[in-house]
Amino acid sequence: MHRVGQIAVYLGILLVTIGVVGGFTAMFKDEDALAVNLLVLAPLGFVVLLTGVVVTQLHRPSE
Repeated sequence: MHRVGQIAVYLGILLVTIGVVGGFTAMFKDEDALAVNLLVLAPLGFVVLLTGVVVTQLHRPSE
């Protein structure tokens, strides 16, 4: 489970980064529909990131 938590942390960071950078880039290019869809990834990424942090804290790494 510890490894799953680590993967969730990295996936969450990736989703937040793609959502914020891509969303604001699309917003500045006046592509509103794409911007909204990309900005939705930021809170979802935060949820995945938080879940990954909790899982890694609750489960010890297997030796």
